[in-house]
Parts: sequence; structure tokens; C-alpha cells
Amino acid sequence: MAKNTPAMKHILIATMALAIPAFGGTTSKQVIAPAPAPCLFTWFAGGSVGYLTEFEEPMYNLHIGTDTCWSIGGWNIALFGEVGYTQKSEDYTGPRTGVQYPGNLINNGSFSLNEVETYLNAVGAHFAPAGYDLDIMPLTMNIKFERALTGNLNAYFGGGLGVARVDFSAYIAGGPGAGTFADDDWVFTGQLFAGLSYNVTPAFEVYGGARWIYYSDANFTDGANSGTLEMEDDFLIELGLRYNF
Repeated sequence: MAKNTPAMKHILIATMALAIPAFGGTTSKQVIAPAPAPCLFTWFAGGSVGYLTEFEEPMYNLHIGTDTCWSIGGWNIALFGEVGYTQKSEDYTGPRTGVQYPGNLINNGSFSLNEVETYLNAVGAHFAPAGYDLDIMPLTMNIKFERALTGNLNAYFGGGLGVARVDFSAYIAGGPGAGTFADDDWVFTGQLFAGLSYNVTPAFEVYGGARWIYYSDANFTDGANSGTLEMEDDFLIELGLRYNF
């Protein structure tokens, strides 16, 4: 039998060392998935100017809000608060022919803006200068759904609820009903809107669309005089700008 030589010992040790992984099994490196990026809301601010088709006056709106991380069916969700303002005033004076005097403004305790204008126009034509001023300032919280159509063009729709301050004053300088009347009221308001927006740059966008706006009736009292102004709904055609922070 041959004796083990030093060279044979070295070969045997090397062979055993190479065989150890086979007995111990293979090792694998565990891959840890990176943590998802945190959801961050981004802010925006903007404003618009439009024309009320029934009120026949311009309306101005300013808003500030946030683009959320939420979406439904591919529509991204944004939340924003908004303040608006519109105003209408008329003065009637001088004798005019063809104007019939209605005799009374308030019908069953309520009246429309058209009735106000008809009455004061008649007073101004027959007796003395007369006029009115009506200011409306809605405050709403809104939700908007928006998605890309193509390129930088997007579609949006949404709605909001809130309150509106309605400030009404009227005067008759002489004749029947001479005097002044002034009061204000807070009423419920709601709106639905839709339109298109275009991203000029990542931070700057323009938009245009339409709104349907609803107001509940306003109740006014000044001394012994009181009445309810029938607030009609209206449509607003608007153009606006928005800056994304």
C-alpha cells in the first residue's frame, strides 16, 4: 500500500474544500424592494373671468387648492376652495314715454330681479330717480376630476357647495315709495362645472369651460319693509389661469 505523501495530502484537502458547498447547499442573496415614493399633495392657485348668461354681467373667481394623490377610473382628483364676485346696478331717471307703472313691487312677499327692474324703471320714468344695486359673493368648496386627453390637453369636471353673501339695496328719490332699502343675507349655493385645460408649462396652465350655478332665495328686512328676492340659477362661460407650485 502506498504511503500518503505531502503532495497527496494537499490534493485531498483541496478536494474536500471544493466539496463543502455541495454539502452545505447553495446560498442566495435576498433582494429588498425599494420603498414606494411617498404620496405628496401639490398646491395650485388661480382665477377666472366669465360672463353670466342670465344675469348678463361679468363674474370673477379666485381659488386655491391641492392636487391629491387619489384617482378614480383614471381621473385625478383635486380639491379647492373658491371665492367669486359679481355685481349689477341700474339707475332710472327722467320722464320716458311708453313705460307702464305697475303700482307695486312685492308680489306675495317675494319678487324677482326682473320685477325690481320693471318697478324702478317705471318709478324713474314717472316720478323720480330710482335704482338698485345687487352684489353676490359665493364661497364654495369644490372637487375636480381631471385626466389627460392628448399631449398637454386635459378634460375636467366637478362641482362644489357653499354659501353666498347677497347684498341688495334700492332707492326711490321721490313720489310713491320714496326712500331707501338695504339689507344682506347668506344663502346656499352650489355649482357644477366642466371644461378643458392646457398645460403651457409644468407650472402654468390655462383653462376654459362652463358652470351651472344655483342660489337659494334671499330674505331681506329693513325696518317695516321686508321681502324675498327670488335668486335664479345661471350659466357662466369662463376663461382662467392656474399656477401649480
